[in-house]
Amino acid sequence: MDWRLISCLVSVILINGVSSTNETTPATTPTSNDIVKETGICRKCICKENKVDCFDQSITDFFSVDEWNDLKVLKPTTVDLSENLIVNVTAIGDLPIQVLNLSRCSIENIENASFRDLQEMVVLDLSHNKLTSDKLSPHAFEGRFSPEEYEPLAAMRKLNLAYNDLHSLHQDLFEHLPELTELDLSGNPLTTIDHVTLIAISSLPMLKVLRMRSCQLTEIPDKFLHTPRYLERLDISDNKLTAVPQELEETKNLVYLNLNQNPIVELDMSSEDYPGFPRLRKLRELHMCNMKSLRSIGAGALAGLENLESLHLSFNPKLSNLDPKAMARPDDIGETYDWPALKELYLQSNNLSELDTRFLPRWDLLDAIDVSNNPFLCDCSTQWMVDILVPIIEAKTANSTANMICNEPIEMKGYTMKHLHDIHRTMRCVDKYGHRPEKDGAMLLGTLIGVLLAVPIMLTLMLLWRHGYFAWAGFRGPVDVSRAFYKRAPAEDI
Repeated sequence: MDWRLISCLVSVILINGVSSTNETTPATTPTSNDIVKETGICRKCICKENKVDCFDQSITDFFSVDEWNDLKVLKPTTVDLSENLIVNVTAIGDLPIQVLNLSRCSIENIENASFRDLQEMVVLDLSHNKLTSDKLSPHAFEGRFSPEEYEPLAAMRKLNLAYNDLHSLHQDLFEHLPELTELDLSGNPLTTIDHVTLIAISSLPMLKVLRMRSCQLTEIPDKFLHTPRYLERLDISDNKLTAVPQELEETKNLVYLNLNQNPIVELDMSSEDYPGFPRLRKLRELHMCNMKSLRSIGAGALAGLENLESLHLSFNPKLSNLDPKAMARPDDIGETYDWPALKELYLQSNNLSELDTRFLPRWDLLDAIDVSNNPFLCDCSTQWMVDILVPIIEAKTANSTANMICNEPIEMKGYTMKHLHDIHRTMRCVDKYGHRPEKDGAMLLGTLIGVLLAVPIMLTLMLLWRHGYFAWAGFRGPVDVSRAFYKRAPAEDI
């Protein structure tokens, strides 16, 4: 009996031990995610969370539909295939991708309906490739069949085609992208916006952002901006525009405009060749920087920008004239003026010798201001800058006036306006003949030298004349004259 009891107890202990071991050490079965990460696309790329990162992996062949479909378990929302050597893009499987980056891949061809099953794609980046006008077909962006819309990619909002080789756009290029709000065509050699390109862009009624930087454009044609009535941001910088495009008036909702690096010479409301801005009531931010030819902005040239908040007019090496009424908008009678409620003003690194206090009615209301690195003439015309503007700028950012430096007159060259403010310097005015203070010292010194030389010369000439050294020239000295009237007395008178 004892042995039986002992054996039973041992059996119970062993059974409990095994069961407890099974409870504390669960079986490690590999998940489907782990399996996917060790096969197919994820063997070449980094698959982490909802992102597939294939950046710069020397991939030459685009993945097949089956390889894409193997990623369904991961449910990727972002795929980065940039900086590879892919020439041809083919169909992608049904995946919840929202952002697809295919930039810098040397892409030349995109197969029809390559993105058809990417019904959640919002952003597509095809920039810095080798796409041409002939090979970029509207069918590349074809979506699934829809009885209501023409096979759309309905979720697409942003398309980047910058820096390809597009000389023109197919007029139906965007017919499958009815909801597109942002388009980047920068860096394409368009040269002119031809009729078919105009139709293509005009077919985007929901467009809000258009970038056409460095497209070699010489003009903006009529009606180009008429259809995209919701356009808010326009970048046409680094082109060959010689005047402010008057077609901008069609953009009723424009809030941001970039005209940097265009060869515009001046803005003059009385000139047909160089007109100022048309009325852009909602524009809040304007950039006109790095313009090598810009010399002058005349009265009223910016008056149409009545709600402007941020003005960037910097790094224009020839800009020497900024009219005090450049932004002033006259009333119907012309007796009073209104100015926009400007919050930011950037005028650094131009060729301005002075800044008129009338350019703005309230300088103290600015949130940010930079007028540094200009060749300022420190005379009475800029006294207000020393007395008023310097404290305003310093109050916003300490030591921010260090580069507000006097260029002339010569006796104050190199002094900062902050220093002149600190020592309470009162500067003299240029006189009505245009004489500048720096010339006065030279004039006085010249006059003094002239007087010092003239006195001994005149005295020497007088002495020589008195001794008759100029008789040969018909000038008698006082000795000769006195001898001519002298007579010897008779002998009897002696």
